[in-house]
Amino acid sequence: VLASGLWTWMAFHERLDMQTTMFQPVGGMDMIGKGFAKQVGHLITYNAKVTKLIQGKGGVTVTYTDTAKGAVSTAEADFCVCTIPLTVLSQIETNLSEKKTAAISSVPYSNSVKIGLEMKRRFWEQDYDIFGGHSFTNQEIGLISYPNNKFFDDGPAVLLGAFANGPGGYRLGGMSPDERIQVALEQGSVFHPDSYRKKFLSGASVAWSRVPWVMGCCARWNEDTRKEHYQELVALEDRIVLAGEHASYVGCWMEGSLLSAIDAITRLHKRALEA
Repeated sequence: VLASGLWTWMAFHERLDMQTTMFQPVGGMDMIGKGFAKQVGHLITYNAKVTKLIQGKGGVTVTYTDTAKGAVSTAEADFCVCTIPLTVLSQIETNLSEKKTAAISSVPYSNSVKIGLEMKRRFWEQDYDIFGGHSFTNQEIGLISYPNNKFFDDGPAVLLGAFANGPGGYRLGGMSPDERIQVALEQGSVFHPDSYRKKFLSGASVAWSRVPWVMGCCARWNEDTRKEHYQELVALEDRIVLAGEHASYVGCWMEGSLLSAIDAITRLHKRALEA
């Protein structure tokens, strides 16, 4: 039992950031973003690919390209809260200091892959009495995660067929979407050999390393990089301050992003008052 590594997952649900779910946004996690859009949507410029971020004594100028029309525009403001992931920001032209640029370039991102599988019915509940939770595996898919909503419903349902990291994430990330689905079905059949392929309807996958607007799932600090670069990364530099999960101690989570945003605005507000 010890050699299998099983014991490493027995306290999974007791970890600070993996505790039992108490609340979920109805309709999925992206409803949080849509909720923000309802409040501030009139302030958002969509399809804007930022290509340059330059600050001066009087303000900040952002150059961006309309991804739908190709038109190049600029936006100017007194200050800038930049939430662009470090993987992308490191490739954008800026006039940030060498220390800030070094901090931005020092943090690697994880290569996670998620695969959603739609099944004809909730066989894990009906045939195996599984209601929510995870099935862990040392295969590339990492785990299967069962939905913890709409228990006992009839008809199709979606389960998380993979949450791959490390070598598994690299291999699945290099595959086509169809290839990923086939691997998820093959490896997931270890848990449900009589149902998995027979009940499959459709699937979808996301390899964050191949999404051009993030190029990785989330920032992966270690003790050395935090000690050397973290305070420099989160510090307000003249008129620009960075925010996002990468600028927090709760990396990879929305909570970290929100805490970082509050911290960034607090720093900016203090700077503005001093000015």
